[in-house]
Parts: sequence; C-alpha cells; structure tokens
Amino acid sequence: MDNEKIRDEPQSQEQNNKKKNKIIVVVIVFLLLLSLLVYYFFSYRSDVLQGEIDWDQPRASRDLQAEIDKAVEQGMFNVFMNTNVVFKDGQSKGNMMIQNIETNRYPMYVEIYHDNTLLYKSDIIEPGYKIEEAKLDTPLSKGTYDCTAYFYVTDNNKEEVQNKIGLNIKITVNN
Repeated sequence: MDNEKIRDEPQSQEQNNKKKNKIIVVVIVFLLLLSLLVYYFFSYRSDVLQGEIDWDQPRASRDLQAEIDKAVEQGMFNVFMNTNVVFKDGQSKGNMMIQNIETNRYPMYVEIYHDNTLLYKSDIIEPGYKIEEAKLDTPLSKGTYDCTAYFYVTDNNKEEVQNKIGLNIKITVNN
C-alpha cells in the first residue's frame, strides 16, 4: 500500500503543477488583454469631449466677449412664414402666416417673387406683429409655383434695409 501512495503523490503533484501552469497562463493572458485595453483607450480616444470649457480668462477678455455676444444677439433675426401658401383662386387671400416675432429688434417687410416677377409686397411689420392672410399683388392662374420670399430687415426708422433674408416657398392656386 505504501507503494500505491507513493505512486499517487507524483500524479497529484503533477496535477497541481498543471493547474498552476493553467492559472499562470490565464493570468498572463488576462494581464495582456488588460494592458491592450488600456493602451487602446489612451491611444485612440476622440478629441471630442462632453462639457464646457473652464477657462480662467482675464476680465478684459470677459468684457470683450460680453460685447461680442451682445452684438451677435442684436444682429440675430428670426423669420417665420408658411412655406406652402395655398390660395383658393388667383384673386383670394392665401394663408401667408408671416410673423415678425417679438424677440426680433427691427421692423421688416416681405416681398415674394416667382421668376423675377414680384407677386406680393407687405407693409412694414413691426416686431410682435403678423400677417395671417393676404392677396397676391399679381394674380396667378391655377398651379403650383416655386417662389422666393425675401425678408427685408430695416433700421428702426424704417428707412434703410439692414439685411435681406431669402426663403424658398411654394404657392399653390387651386382654381
């Protein structure tokens, strides 16, 4: 029996060595994969990050930025109009839905053209005012027309055009 025990010990020691070798191989593979993952993360990261820039800028720069922001805000102008205007016929009113929103600082007027032909010109529209329906100045026959609406932004005296904004629209005349 003692001989059998002696024979079993080398086998169990051999099995322990095999288990140890397997564990060592698994740990080495794991460490290798982990190091590759860390390398990939730090080497191939995008430059785009979420968040705001925390910039400790001098007071003069902040004041200058505030002035720039104010100038941009004053120069912003939002246009609003139905881009698919429908008329019952060439003589009726259509659903223009032109609006000079309250946040705009300047008056405006709108002209609508088709193939260089003036179809409509609005009166001056002050901020906060609108034109829901209007007739065309130049009647159109039945059909669908690709047109351009130009928004002319004027100074507060309504004398000089400050900016011109174009918007593609469709006009449909049903009868």
